[in-house]
Amino acid sequence: MNAGKSLDAGAAEIAGACLNYLSADPAQLADFMAAAGLDPDGLRAGVANGSLAAGLLDYFAHNEAALTAMCANARLPVEAVMRAYYRLNPDG
Repeated sequence: MNAGKSLDAGAAEIAGACLNYLSADPAQLADFMAAAGLDPDGLRAGVANGSLAAGLLDYFAHNEAALTAMCANARLPVEAVMRAYYRLNPDG
């Protein structure tokens, strides 16, 4: 994750859709938390301070099944999520 890049409004909105999707699926949320190395307190802190957004984009960009399900649920084009991810990670 490129720590030097900040989220634009579109990426932050997409990250919100990612979090909404995960909050409706406890197993998927647990998988994200394990992948990100977060405990419940870390998750709450990341939501509160906005640092979780880039990690959410990274998680979905590398999990095609979750990405397509979240996009269908949020009525977002997969391409929009991937564009937001690549703006933060130009090297992939």
